[in-house]
Amino acid sequence: MISELDNPGIYRKVLESLQTGIYLVDREQRILFWNDGAERITGHLRQDVLGRFCVQSLLANYGGNDSFASDAAEAITAVLRDGKPVAVNVSLCHKEGHRVLVRLRAVAIRNSHGTVIGAAESFEESLSVSSWDRRQGKLAGFGCIDENTGVFNREYLLFQLRESLDTFNQYHIPFSVLCIGVDQIEKFQAAHGVRAVTAIQRAVAQTLGNSLRPTDFLGCLSERSFLAVLTECKGTEIDSVAKRLRRMVGYTEIIWWGDKLSVTPSFGGTASMPGDTVESIIARAEAALNAGDPGVANRINIILGG
Repeated sequence: MISELDNPGIYRKVLESLQTGIYLVDREQRILFWNDGAERITGHLRQDVLGRFCVQSLLANYGGNDSFASDAAEAITAVLRDGKPVAVNVSLCHKEGHRVLVRLRAVAIRNSHGTVIGAAESFEESLSVSSWDRRQGKLAGFGCIDENTGVFNREYLLFQLRESLDTFNQYHIPFSVLCIGVDQIEKFQAAHGVRAVTAIQRAVAQTLGNSLRPTDFLGCLSERSFLAVLTECKGTEIDSVAKRLRRMVGYTEIIWWGDKLSVTPSFGGTASMPGDTVESIIARAEAALNAGDPGVANRINIILGG
């Protein structure tokens, strides 16, 4: 008796509907299959990618971190060359321009003679990204999310900052904050318009949010700056966090009227101190952001004392 499960079309439908990202490439790395999960995670629809040789632009290298040692293109090349499975962490480029951290696994596809004829890749968001998406989705219904950027609005951000200060004052658990500004945003607006500014600000915000831990918080401090609350983060650790975030934003870009647009961020950070208020810790972070030569882009300034 032949089972309905013997129909190969059923397996294709299952693969297409899985929420884990799955795609197939041939020997030339032309994309032949792109499922629902790949659409959900990347924002790229099937018609955007099928038949294209664009893996490098879709799944680009994270760079600069030992735990992200290889990009997707290198992983696929290695599988096609060696026929051995590969698993790497990569930074994926969403269609809207922001970065998403994923775990990518690739295996070889062989014909009946054992010859490698292509590769199959699957990818899933990191725990921090999936937690970020769930939290933002829930809070949006309660008026806590800024519509333009998709991160906490100023009111909810300040509420979370007060909570962190209360925890610090009662239990002495340290935390730090990073004030983040987009460099030369006025020139960017003059060149490309207000809508382009909104688009790049959202891409930067989503990249930052996806790159933080699930316990951290990110929100709009003003129209031109963000504030990240880094829980259980000492002052000596701020610089490494800022450098990691700066690298991620460096890979962020939007497509605007056919042009690829990107920006550089600057950071001002400070750690919590006894006697701090919401106003005092924000003032130190903003002072750090504005310290030094304002014409020097992509800077990181940290204030560890009052």
